[in-house]
Amino acid sequence: MADLAAAGDEAAACRARLDRNLDDLDALRELGFALLRQGRGAEAVAMLADVAARHPSGEVLNDLGGVLRAVGLHEEAQRRFNEALAVQPDLAVALCNAGSLLLEQNRAVEALPVLRRALDLQPALTEARHALCAALLTCGNHALGCDELDAAEAFYREAIGERPDFAEALNNLGNTLVAHDRLEEAVAAYRTALALRPDSAETAFSLSLALLAQGPAVAGAMAEGWRLFEARRRMADLACNFDRRPALPKWQPDTLLEGRHVLLMSEQGRGDVLQYLRYAPLLAEAGVDVVLELPDELCPLGDALPGVRRVVGLDDPAPECDLGLPLLSLPLIFGTTPQSIPARVPYLAAPPARLARWQAWLGPAAGRRIGLVCSGNKQHPHDYRRGIALERLAPLLAVPDTTFVLLQPDLREGDLVAAAAMPWLRRPTLGDFGDTAALMMQMDLVVSIDTSAAHLAGALGLPVWLLLPYSSDYRWNLSASDSPWYPTMRLYRQSRPGGWDDVIETVRRDLGRRT
Repeated sequence: MADLAAAGDEAAACRARLDRNLDDLDALRELGFALLRQGRGAEAVAMLADVAARHPSGEVLNDLGGVLRAVGLHEEAQRRFNEALAVQPDLAVALCNAGSLLLEQNRAVEALPVLRRALDLQPALTEARHALCAALLTCGNHALGCDELDAAEAFYREAIGERPDFAEALNNLGNTLVAHDRLEEAVAAYRTALALRPDSAETAFSLSLALLAQGPAVAGAMAEGWRLFEARRRMADLACNFDRRPALPKWQPDTLLEGRHVLLMSEQGRGDVLQYLRYAPLLAEAGVDVVLELPDELCPLGDALPGVRRVVGLDDPAPECDLGLPLLSLPLIFGTTPQSIPARVPYLAAPPARLARWQAWLGPAAGRRIGLVCSGNKQHPHDYRRGIALERLAPLLAVPDTTFVLLQPDLREGDLVAAAAMPWLRRPTLGDFGDTAALMMQMDLVVSIDTSAAHLAGALGLPVWLLLPYSSDYRWNLSASDSPWYPTMRLYRQSRPGGWDDVIETVRRDLGRRT
C-alpha cells in the first residue's frame, strides 16, 4: 500500500509540473512509470507511446519498451528497444533491456553479445552484469565452455561484493558452482540466498538438488534434500505436473496415507517416472490403494507393477481416488537414505506379448547385441550437455563381433546422415516404451547417455553403461562409477566439460575386454 501511495504522490507531482509546462519531457516519462506502478499499465503504454511519437529519442523509445515489457507485450517491447538502438546505438540501458528480454525468451546465445556490449559501454550497470551472468550460465558448455563459466562466477561474486543481499546473484552463483561440481560451495551460496529470500521456491529446489547430489558423502544431506525437494511443487515451470486434476485434493507432508485411495501422479520427465516407479509397490504394501497415472507411452510398463490396482493415462478419469500423491514425493514419505534406497531390480518388465515380435525382428544372434542411445528429448534443459553426435560414437561401432541396435525412436538431423552411412547399425521402428523394453530384453548390454532409456534398462535389471557429462544430474552423485539406484549400471563420466573423447575411448576399450 505504501508503494501504491508513493506512486500516486509521484503522479500528482508530475501532473503539477505538466500544468506549468505541457512539453516537460521528463515529467511525461516519469508520469508514465508512476501510472505503471499504480497498476494502470494500459494508460502508461498510451502515454509513453504518445511521447515517443513526438520525441523519438533513444531514451524515450527505451522507456516505452520497458513499459511494454512490464505489461507482457514482449514482442512489441523488443521492437521498441531495437528502435532505440537504431537512434542511439551506444545507449547501454537499451542494450541491457534488449539483452535481458532475449534471455527471458530463452534466446540466451543471442543475448550474450548484446549484454556484453552494454557492459563494455557502462561497466557499472548492475542489471546488465546480472543478466550477462544468467546468459553465460544458461548457455553453459554448449556455447561457452569452462572459461566463460569461470567468467560468470567472477561476475556473480563481483555483484555480491557490491550488494551482499543480492539473493538472485547468490542463487545463480550456486548454479555456476554446481556446473563446476563444487557442491559444498554451491550449498553455502544457496543457503545464504535462501536466508535472504525464504520464500524462493527456485532456490530451495536448487539447494535440494545440490544436497541430493552430495548423497552419501555428507551425513544427513539426502534427508534434508528430500524435504526441500517439495519446493518443486511451488515452481511455475513445474506446476503443470500438479494442476492437472484441480478437484482432487493433493497430498501434503502431514497427510496420513494408510487406507486411502491414492492416485499416484506422474511428474517431470520420463526418466524421473521410471526411476521412482520402484516406490509404487512399497506404497501398496503400506496399506494404500494405488491407482497409477502414467503418460500413454509408459502405460504398458505399469501393468507389471505389483500392488497397483489400475493404470490410467494423464487425461483419464481416476475413479474412487480421494487423494493425489506426486510420484517424486515418495522418497520423502519413505525417509529414503543412501542406505535404504529400494534398489532391488528388476522392478519393471516388458509386455510378454511383445518379446516374440522383437526376437523375430532381430533374427538369430551373431555375436553380442548392444543397444545404443545417443540423444534424448530436445526440450530437456540440459540436452546440449548430455547428447553425443552419432558420428562421434564411431569408435564404439567398430568393435568386432557386435551388432549395434538403436534404442531410440527418433534421431537428430545430423545423426540421420551419420546413420545412413552405417548400414550395419540396426534401426527399429519403436512405438511406446513397451516396445523399447521388449527390444532391450534381447540386448547383452545397453550403452546410453543420461536419458529415459538408461533408466528403463536399469529398471529392467539389464547391464547398462551410462555416459555422463561433467556436471551430471543429482541422482548420479559426484564421482562414483556405480549407482545406488541401479545395481546393474556402470557410470562413465567426463573429466572436463564437453570432453566426450576420453569417455568414448574408455568405453571402446572396455567393450573390447568384455566377452
